[in-house]
Amino acid sequence: MFDVEPYNDDVTLVKTSTAMEDGHPIMWAIAYLIKDTLFDAGCANALEDIERFAAKTEVNKIYVSHAHEDHYGGCSAFVPRSKIYAMEPDIQIIKNPPTIPEFFDFVWGQPKPVAEVEKMPSYFTIGDLEFEVVPLPGHGQQMVGFYEPNRKWLFSADAVPVPSRKIIGMPDENIPLMVETLEKILEMDIEIIFDAHRGPVTSPKEHVQVRVDFLNDIRVKVLKLHEEGKSIHEIQESLELSGPWYLEMTQGRFAIDIFLKSLLFDKAEK
Repeated sequence: MFDVEPYNDDVTLVKTSTAMEDGHPIMWAIAYLIKDTLFDAGCANALEDIERFAAKTEVNKIYVSHAHEDHYGGCSAFVPRSKIYAMEPDIQIIKNPPTIPEFFDFVWGQPKPVAEVEKMPSYFTIGDLEFEVVPLPGHGQQMVGFYEPNRKWLFSADAVPVPSRKIIGMPDENIPLMVETLEKILEMDIEIIFDAHRGPVTSPKEHVQVRVDFLNDIRVKVLKLHEEGKSIHEIQESLELSGPWYLEMTQGRFAIDIFLKSLLFDKAEK
């Protein structure tokens, strides 16, 4: 699935997804186009549509927030015309994508290799817009966002959990660090968060705060149960945590026990 949705005079949403049987998207992966620049590039399951878009749209630069397949899967459609920028640890992943599990191949698609990827700068401009590259670790340890302080925009990638009550984690996620990043976002002067899955959020403080409150609250409960001697499985049962229908299909890439272990044992340190 593919859709282009103008948001304002500067920002256009480039939305990619895989369709369910009823025709609705499983989940949108949203890249943001500003003039000749993209933030992320969408998922490979929409690659034919992205290639048609790339053929008729001037895209000279792509800044990849982090190396998950729903964010860089469309990069190959824009080469060799576009320069692609990523954080140094992500460059080799984008150039030589690992084979992703079957479920995620179905949801997002297997990215194709990209020959050239350049190191992410700390600052760049797009016309009269001035962007700072800001670290947003937690969901991905090298993940960054793009902040325009004059417009008070933050392109936040996956820094803000999609559900307000996040209870599943990935092996490379650090939940305490995620909370620290969310608290950092709360301190920033922001009027719009451009989320990679939800789209623009125009009440950023409230949107982020509800997630901070939930994660801090559940961490207190998890720590208390752990101190009482309960196992991870017993903690999950005590809190009546149950995951989405697809959880087992992710083959361990998402799991409730990963989330709980991160709350217990990870520190808010990169």
